[in-house]
Amino acid sequence: MRPKNIRPPERAAALRCRTVPQSKIRAVAGAVAASACVLGLAGSASAAPPALTAVGERARHPTATFQAPRAGTAVVYLASKPDRATDGSFLSENVRDADVLTTDEIQAGSWLGETQVDPGTYYVMLHASADFDACWIVAEGRLDPACADGYSNVLTLVVKKPTVRYAARVAVYRYSREASLTLTARPLGEKIPYRACWRTRSGKRRCVRGTLVGYSWGSPAEDTVTVGTRGLRAVTVFSWYVGGKRVAARRVRVR
Repeated sequence: MRPKNIRPPERAAALRCRTVPQSKIRAVAGAVAASACVLGLAGSASAAPPALTAVGERARHPTATFQAPRAGTAVVYLASKPDRATDGSFLSENVRDADVLTTDEIQAGSWLGETQVDPGTYYVMLHASADFDACWIVAEGRLDPACADGYSNVLTLVVKKPTVRYAARVAVYRYSREASLTLTARPLGEKIPYRACWRTRSGKRRCVRGTLVGYSWGSPAEDTVTVGTRGLRAVTVFSWYVGGKRVAARRVRVR
């Protein structure tokens, strides 16, 4: 047994890593800072890297299944590009999310992120550090090769845009002979141009253009345009189009 007053660099790193809380880290900067400690054991090449077996999403919450036998700590990274540095990590400017796994998640080999991610393509990787107490072979001065340590393979995750549902309403102001046409999209996290169209009393088709500006795929967005009602039929049908497809319609008495 190694004397208690002598600590190899790996042992010191492992002891320092125990101060890292196992709570989830939402901010990428916080997760990267935590992973700097997790990397303390990465110098032992005798251990096997962890393996990502599958990635997916549930309502835009990323998921992963993996194999990381006897890992003490683990971090999942999501990046916008697969480019990697010489140490195996993703380039920091491409990291979009990172999450420190709990002990239960590591043991189960399954992870579900608590934060929704925007639609798009992501590259997923796992970094694991071996549990020193369980993996250090004192007689040989190295980690057990059956323990997981290092960076995993990279898998691609595609998060699709959620279905956008549209609703419309019309407010008529007879004293000013105007009508406000409002279109709502739920949810919406991008800009979408649209047209609102109707026919005049003479049968001519008229349209106005608007833009829905969405800031979050977890929230709705709406836009309103105002049109004059002079020359319209007493009962007018207003229709809204997105990408050439009619998404909503309202039949309204304008006078």
